[in-house]
Amino acid sequence: MNERPQTSFLSFVIYFFVFILLVEWLKPVIELTDTDHLKLFSVFLAISFLFYFVKLNWKFTIPIKILFISWVLVAIHTDLSFFSSDSMSYLVNTLQENVKFLIFQQWQEVTDSFRTLLFFILLWMTTYLLNYWIRVRKNILLFFVLTVLFITILDTFTPYNGEKGIIVVLISGFIISGLLYAQKVMTENKVQASSKFLFSIIVSLFGLMAISGVIAYVLPKAGPSWPDPVPFLTSSNPLAEGEGSGKGGSVTRKVGYGENDEKLGGAFLSDDTPVFSATVPRKQYWKIETKDTYTSKGWIQSEGEPQITSYEVGTPVILDIPPGVEENNSSARLEMNPTFNFEFIMQPYGLTNVNADEPVTLSLDGANQKITSYSNGNLAPLVRYDLSYSEPVYSLKALRGQTEESLNGLTSDFERYLQLPDTLPSRVRDLAVSITENNNSLYDKAKSIERYFSRNDFRYDQMLAAIPTGDTDYVDQFLFETKIGYCDNFSTSMVVMLRSLGIPARWVKGFTAGEIIGNNNGVPVYEITNNNAHSWVEAYFPEVGWMLFEPTIGFSNSPDIDYDLDISTSEEDTPVPPSEQKPEQEENEKEKKEVSKGFTELMQDGMKWISERKALIFWSLLGLLILSLLAYQYRRKWISKVLIPVYRIRKNDWDTFEKMYHQLLKQLSSYGLDKDQGQTLTDYAKKIDTYFGGSHMKRLTQTYERGFYGDNRNEIDYTLMRESWENLINQLSG
Repeated sequence: MNERPQTSFLSFVIYFFVFILLVEWLKPVIELTDTDHLKLFSVFLAISFLFYFVKLNWKFTIPIKILFISWVLVAIHTDLSFFSSDSMSYLVNTLQENVKFLIFQQWQEVTDSFRTLLFFILLWMTTYLLNYWIRVRKNILLFFVLTVLFITILDTFTPYNGEKGIIVVLISGFIISGLLYAQKVMTENKVQASSKFLFSIIVSLFGLMAISGVIAYVLPKAGPSWPDPVPFLTSSNPLAEGEGSGKGGSVTRKVGYGENDEKLGGAFLSDDTPVFSATVPRKQYWKIETKDTYTSKGWIQSEGEPQITSYEVGTPVILDIPPGVEENNSSARLEMNPTFNFEFIMQPYGLTNVNADEPVTLSLDGANQKITSYSNGNLAPLVRYDLSYSEPVYSLKALRGQTEESLNGLTSDFERYLQLPDTLPSRVRDLAVSITENNNSLYDKAKSIERYFSRNDFRYDQMLAAIPTGDTDYVDQFLFETKIGYCDNFSTSMVVMLRSLGIPARWVKGFTAGEIIGNNNGVPVYEITNNNAHSWVEAYFPEVGWMLFEPTIGFSNSPDIDYDLDISTSEEDTPVPPSEQKPEQEENEKEKKEVSKGFTELMQDGMKWISERKALIFWSLLGLLILSLLAYQYRRKWISKVLIPVYRIRKNDWDTFEKMYHQLLKQLSSYGLDKDQGQTLTDYAKKIDTYFGGSHMKRLTQTYERGFYGDNRNEIDYTLMRESWENLINQLSG
């Protein structure tokens, strides 16, 4: 290393930040491919850049790198001692076998150790290229831009979170670009950098980065313009435990009822498989169970003393949502699809009685309101049964009479319906308070939260619901970041906001009403499919009881309200019957779903096209890589065919001539005719003319110096200069 200490320090800083840049490029590759051993690959990068910095001879660097790679292969893929004959045999056999696999195109047989070797070779080539850009070109803008694009694309279209990586890459890239430019200016002008000069450069760059970072952090940020595509590419469905099910999996699932709700979020595919049919006078929500414990990622049922009550079929069933008046008694006939083997009862609101031909016992779990059927102590799914029910009717006067003071008398039994995780961000509660600040009664607060989603640009979409990762809270992500989801997002968010206000609430699962497929003696027959799997909300008001709410956009199932107030109420305060708001909602939702469907179909078609042409794409990219390498290797043969036509179409003026002259200097350097340090342009021109013959370089250099240092640029014969320039360019490619 023959550089001055100041210059060496500048080079060290550049190599250090290039190392940081490459590590950030490496992180998503390691994470998304489950490769692991980031530290070992980072050590290899550090060793490589250290060798380039000290300019160690290749006779030493190559053996050291090969030794390190061999040690890593043995250490992570075997239990052998590296300094043993067995490890050497392992390395040789691995190389021989995998080369055969490549020759015979047996791609699936390639071992993990050989893939690791190929990855090390890729890193080796990358560091060599970066060193060339640093030492010769003194410009890594291309790699910097590609790295930013690489990380941002992975952050957008994969589960990888590149927020911190993008910041590190931008800071490192700008610092490297600034230092390389300073180094380039010093080299071209033959200026030796002083310590004071280097210090001012580095402080200026870091100061600029710090000021820019503070301004970027303080300024308001716009929300996302596009839906998050990650749920489409890697998705899981909390309601669906059918095809493709698996806890925490990344397989796209079909919608349907499932018991595991620990991890909410992700996309699901529609499934119109019939679950049951219901002969019932009017549309009903069919309740299955409730859950009470929110974990920040999903729902579980709290453990406690069993609250089991048994009933024989035909005897009255007592639930914690009491039925309405006897005059409103109705009945329903349910016929289940036997393939689903459901051992529980689909409950209409106000259920009073269950009748079946089979002599079964009904078991009601008071903790989750689930009614299960048993026979002789074993689960016994019912294929056909009749239900009697009377829908509850709520007094608006009684509802409006429930205020925050009414919650003071709640017993400890309601604590589980007020549970919230300690990690819940405070802005969730702040939002609930701001939504309900103008409401006095508990009922009006609940209605304000229910209406909040349809009035604040939230969007219903089954394919683009985000999956919370790390410490991200499911509700917080939906309320403040994505605003896109399906019933689980809306219902869970409402339950959490109600609880944050001290109003007991629970999460409910079941099915919506379905579609009419016929009638039986004038009574509509509804078909309920997997697509009707749904979740909603129940809130508790003292002296009134539990009451259902439907916050999901595009769905409506308002309970019966007795408008027994003596005074008129405004539109904001009085619940609007579903029939009055449904047409407009359906029209808006239809338009939104069409946009979502178009995006989804585009993604599906693109993935299908790539999947069907994997081999063609691979060989095309490989061929393009080979052609690029050949073109780079023989660039002097064709460069004149590109440069001369490009500059011929430009004007004959000083700007064009200056660019032509600098381009000529680059080509001469690439040819191997570098300008020596401290050598003047005039001496360098003599050297070039001596090599090629003639006086073209002298003529160009004299013209450049006169134009650069003087004001007589209009007197230059640019046509003659172009001829000399083209002559030299042609000789370089000859």
